[in-house]
Amino acid sequence: MANGQDRRLGATILAVSTIVFLYYTVWAMIMPFVDEGHLLHEYFPPPEYAIRIPVVLLLFGLTVVFTFISMVMIKSNQRRLLLKKSG
Repeated sequence: MANGQDRRLGATILAVSTIVFLYYTVWAMIMPFVDEGHLLHEYFPPPEYAIRIPVVLLLFGLTVVFTFISMVMIKSNQRRLLLKKSG
C-alpha cells in the first residue's frame, strides 16, 4: 500500500473505533440513568446486552488465540519428534 492509503486506512480505523467507543460508553454508562420513556432508548439495545456482547466477543477472541497457540505447539512437537526419529 502507498503511504496515502495507509494514512486513510489508519484514519478510518481510528474514526470507527472512536465512534464505537463513544456509542458503547453512552450505552453502558449513561443510558441506565435516562428515563425509560425517553427518545434515546430507541437507539440502543437493552442494557443487558452491554455486558453480554463484550463477554461473548472476549470468549470468542480467547478461543481463537488459544486455538492458534495450541496448533503451533502441536506442530512444533510433531516436528521435534520427526527430527528425533530421523536423527
